[in-house]
Amino acid sequence: MEKLKRALTVSNVLSVIVSVIKFTGRFFDVFGNPQKKGRWFIWGDSSSGKSSFIMQLIKEFAKTEKTILVSREEDLDDENLQDRLKLFQMQDVAKNFSLVDDTFEQLIERLERRNSAQVVVIDSVAYFFMGYTFEDYLNFRKRFKDKTLVFVGHAKGQNPKTEFEDRIKFDATQKVVVSGYLATNKGRKYGPNATQYVVWEKGYQDLHGQQ
Repeated sequence: MEKLKRALTVSNVLSVIVSVIKFTGRFFDVFGNPQKKGRWFIWGDSSSGKSSFIMQLIKEFAKTEKTILVSREEDLDDENLQDRLKLFQMQDVAKNFSLVDDTFEQLIERLERRNSAQVVVIDSVAYFFMGYTFEDYLNFRKRFKDKTLVFVGHAKGQNPKTEFEDRIKFDATQKVVVSGYLATNKGRKYGPNATQYVVWEKGYQDLHGQQ
């Protein structure tokens, strides 16, 4: 019989030092300083501003953390991807930011190397986990439980498009839906000043009008 782990007291739990990632500006307003390990799920429809939000979020992470974008939905030589890299001046964080198009097995091998990325952004789960099961997803996130894993999904209305994506959303510690150039924090942790992040001010105002 497997030996049971020792039960922890409240003092035991509160004595654990929690490492956080320092966010700034609007990201701090909406998300605070997120824990250095965790699972984000971000979903949105086409033309919602999701891809732009993802790139802005990556830049915020990469200010302090080694961050990798696993681009399975867009080719690395795709013009739209290149345009976003230029628009959000990703060269500013080039020291901490890289892009790959790894498969499931290739990414596991990469992340098991010494000094691998702390923040891993997978765009999107529909392509990355194609042919795999939800159990494979659970094993993957348990294997890398000390990293920040950001999973990107598609939407049907305000909800994730597929059951697989919905289950990842349920499992995630931080949940963000992007619609009409507005990213709404629906996670377990909120920033001190807001729950919504405007991805593109002009696009948002054109859709919603002046507030």
